[in-house]
Formats: sequence, structure tokens, C-alpha cells
Amino acid sequence: MGSDDLFKKRRAQSARDIERRRRHRRIGERVLIVCEGEKTEVFYLKDFCEDLRLRTLDVRVEPGNRGSSPDRVVAYALELYEEDARSGEDRYDHVYCVMDRDEHATFDHALTMLQSRRGRGAHIQAITSFPCFEYWFLCHFEFTRRPFSRSGGKSSCDEVIAQLRGHPGFKDYEKGRRGVYALLKERMETAEANAGEACVQACSDGSANPSTAVHVLVAKLSRLGKSMA
Repeated sequence: MGSDDLFKKRRAQSARDIERRRRHRRIGERVLIVCEGEKTEVFYLKDFCEDLRLRTLDVRVEPGNRGSSPDRVVAYALELYEEDARSGEDRYDHVYCVMDRDEHATFDHALTMLQSRRGRGAHIQAITSFPCFEYWFLCHFEFTRRPFSRSGGKSSCDEVIAQLRGHPGFKDYEKGRRGVYALLKERMETAEANAGEACVQACSDGSANPSTAVHVLVAKLSRLGKSMA
């Protein structure tokens, strides 16, 4: 077989491969979520996705594997996105980095890293919580804009958890607890409303403490779940 014939054969095979992938393309969007925490956020979001019957092929939830600093979370998310793109699979349509403000020195740098990626490939967004993810849990029970700060040897997140423990089912709450989604599921609408209002006020008064954007991710996953039902 001549070189021209071999080239034509390979090109035809490649075209057939592309067409086969197109026919079997997953319905809907693909989402990658990388979390700063290894347990709290991951457990909650995986339980939520399971409840929505979202397949792991469509929504992938990963803990950051290079330390908990926000810049490393972003770096790992971008690495997973590029790795997936090189594999020949359908690229992720959305990438979310779930991060706490807490007292991280690299938080602002992480946001700058994400900003620099805007308009290049997937929609990449930070899902931030001030001071921590537990504020989202607190929003299921109450609306508060009282700032949380380090006090008496306790971190700002410790202060959020202390307030959370005053609500039913959370008396003995510790980070990394399983089953939190099931406890909070029936209060989701309240949490979305409270978190949304906190963000509106944060934009208005210029103070993000406390606030969270988790409701944005929750709404996105809910829409995705309905579209695949």
C-alpha cells in the first residue's frame, strides 16, 4: 500500500472515530468540581449529585490533592481540565473551584488565576465562602450578616460552627461529617434565599464576611439534574 493510500486510510479511520464519539456524546453538560476540603464539601456535593441522579461521568467532584490552599485548588482544577481535554473525551463545559476565604494568604492570587482563564475553554468559576463552607449550612436555618472573626484562640470558621451547633441535628457537628446533605435537604430553598440575599448585601456594602456562592453551584446542578431527568 502506498503512502498516499495509507494516509487516506488513517484519515478515514480518524473521521469514523470522531463521528462515533459524536453519536455517543453524553447528553447535556459536563461539570468538574474541585473542592478545597477533602471531606466536608466533597461529601455534601456528592450526596447532592446522587440525589439529583447525576452520573459521575457528567459531574465529577474531586478533593484538592496538593494541599488545601486556594491557589493549589485552582491549579489542580486546571490540570484535571487539561488532562481531560487531551484524553479525547468531551471537554468539561464548566469547572468550579469550591474554596473558603478563611485566613488563606493565597486566596486573592487564586481568584487572579481564575480571572486569567476567562474566555479560554470551559467556563471556570470560583465558588467562595466567607469565612467557610459551614456558612452555607448555617443559611439553611437562619440569615445572618454578623461578621465572623478569630476570637479567643478560635478561628472565624470555628465561630461559624459554634453558631451552627445551636441548630437541630448539629449539636455535635465536626468538619468532615457525613450525611449533612440529608439533614439539610428539606431546607434547601431557605438556604438558597439566605445565601442569595447575603451576596446582594455583600455587593452593596463591600463586605463579603459572611457570604457564600454555594447557592450558585447548587442551582446549576439542579438545572442539570432536571435537564437529564
